[in-house]
Amino acid sequence: MGLVKANFPWTKGEGATNPRSAEINNEERNGKTAMEDISKDDAIDSLEYREYDPSYEKEAIDIFTKAFESYPLFEIVRDDFKTRERYLRFYRGFMKALFKATIRKNACFLGVSGDRVIDLLIVEAPTDRPVGFMDYVLSGGIIPIVRLGLINALRYLSLSEETEKVVKAIEGPRWHLYLLAVDPSCQGKGAGSDAIRNFLLPFVRERKGKLITVTTNAKRNCGFYAGNGFSLLKEETLLYKGKSVTNWSFRMDL
Repeated sequence: MGLVKANFPWTKGEGATNPRSAEINNEERNGKTAMEDISKDDAIDSLEYREYDPSYEKEAIDIFTKAFESYPLFEIVRDDFKTRERYLRFYRGFMKALFKATIRKNACFLGVSGDRVIDLLIVEAPTDRPVGFMDYVLSGGIIPIVRLGLINALRYLSLSEETEKVVKAIEGPRWHLYLLAVDPSCQGKGAGSDAIRNFLLPFVRERKGKLITVTTNAKRNCGFYAGNGFSLLKEETLLYKGKSVTNWSFRMDL
């Protein structure tokens, strides 16, 4: 089927500010992207992309938290907690702090259908400064850090930084899709592909960008990114306290 139509609420020079990407998207099925494999009835209706504002905070954090619930990079710390309930309390607090910390430095955009948020993107521009430890602390990250333990938290933040080591080594200006999260009830309906093709690519091209990178720790996402025009740079194994997680780095040249 054809691409879902996207309506942009901004034009060049107005609306969106300078943008500043871990995604979870279950749209890959049998080696295909959902855009290649969905029926017309299942497709998400026209998405309008809006710049994030605090009135969307609760809905955005809810989608962000639910979309990443089984993501390997987060699941790797589950054994650090005695019970699943303790892990989930940590996870919910951590994801809330992570979202708030990230949008302190990077721009966030929402894909909306009617009054409902379907997906969200966090985009890092070439001039954006990296999110640091103090950004987490100032965003309410103290309690999740205490629950995980300071030493484990520092190890985990080091692991997180390693996931972007390959793409950060690329010379020259680079845009980075820091995050793409789709409401789980809307996954497999083309929303993630629409966000890339009908928002991210035009947005970066309009700002004269020539390169976009993204990383993932979920194998199912590799087919999704390849199907949307990204090329694999490297597959590697990263370690956290003797446990491993696979990391895939991708790039797209515009």
